[in-house]
Amino acid sequence: MFDPTKSRYRFTEMKSDKTYRRYKQTDNNINVDLLKPLTLKIPAHGSYGALLFTNEWKNKRTQILKRDGKCIICFSTNNLQVHHRQYHFIVRENKFKLPWDYEDYLLITLCESCHQRGHSKYKVQTVNI
Repeated sequence: MFDPTKSRYRFTEMKSDKTYRRYKQTDNNINVDLLKPLTLKIPAHGSYGALLFTNEWKNKRTQILKRDGKCIICFSTNNLQVHHRQYHFIVRENKFKLPWDYEDYLLITLCESCHQRGHSKYKVQTVNI
């Protein structure tokens, strides 16, 4: 299956249920040592996970955590994470908005447990802009 996003997860549709299968893409012809310096740089179209290690996101995350101070669902103060209430897809640029470019009201603080539970029950809304 062609995956332009290079995602670690691939959607597979079975007869009646929908499942996500985790897979690892390997290519024995690639010298991994040559790729290591490239992975330290965040490309313009890089993965979402890589963007979460930038100073821009760390600053935005700290700002939201200070604003809320605790999980807005269970009021826990342990293992706090910042959750995007929706994602914005910029149609004319054919890419998603950077994680730190969202308005503060679209970011909320959740504990790890509530964050995982929410993602397993609900899909985050994607808005085309």
